[in-house]
Amino acid sequence: MRSVRLACLVSLSLLMLGAWTLRGQEQPTSLSDFKYQYKVGVLPFVDNTGSGGQDTGAAIGRAVQAELAHSTELVGRVLKLDEGVNAEDVDGEKAVEMGRARKVDVVLVGTVLEATSEEAEHNAQGPSIFGQTLGGRAHSVKAVVTLQGDLFNSANGKKIDSVRVTGRASETKVAADASTSLGSISTAGNSFQNSPIGKALHNAVGELVKKISADQPKMIRYQPAAEAAPAAPETENK
Repeated sequence: MRSVRLACLVSLSLLMLGAWTLRGQEQPTSLSDFKYQYKVGVLPFVDNTGSGGQDTGAAIGRAVQAELAHSTELVGRVLKLDEGVNAEDVDGEKAVEMGRARKVDVVLVGTVLEATSEEAEHNAQGPSIFGQTLGGRAHSVKAVVTLQGDLFNSANGKKIDSVRVTGRASETKVAADASTSLGSISTAGNSFQNSPIGKALHNAVGELVKKISADQPKMIRYQPAAEAAPAAPETENK
């Protein structure tokens, strides 16, 4: 009788130890635990300033897509326009159609509202050495870029938000070949990126992406209707 009780106590202890071990182990992640990543389609930006070149709008769109991938949980996808279609021709309704065709949840219609670069040159007084004051000419540039982004849900075609952001940057002793307009974004490479206008654009893109990310609670997952299944072949009556 005593041996039976001992065996029961041992079995109960083993069961409790097993349950405690399972609770301490990390449980496998189910599919429901994964957070859905919204897909944002980015169209080429419309340049209302006229300061950019032919590829400026597409280059800014790619910059926004890259920033979405870098700093948010959103999935950015560049949407290319059909041949013969200009960015200026794409309104909200057309943008939603393109978003549905490319199976993205949200479409961004972007516009460059401002892109200015002001240069100034003035006398700069230096230190005094042996009674002589050293000085020269100081060259500076101040740049401002303002972007607007209109977000549309592909699922219902409604506008989520319309945001405006401004990026600023300034620099003194600017090199003579520094970029001063958006037209150099695709051709000047590092020269554009390191210029005040390039830095201002980068700051504006970063602020725009923050606003887009903050609008995630308003986004709707786009789930296109499944294609109709083919009808079963008719069987001949025998």
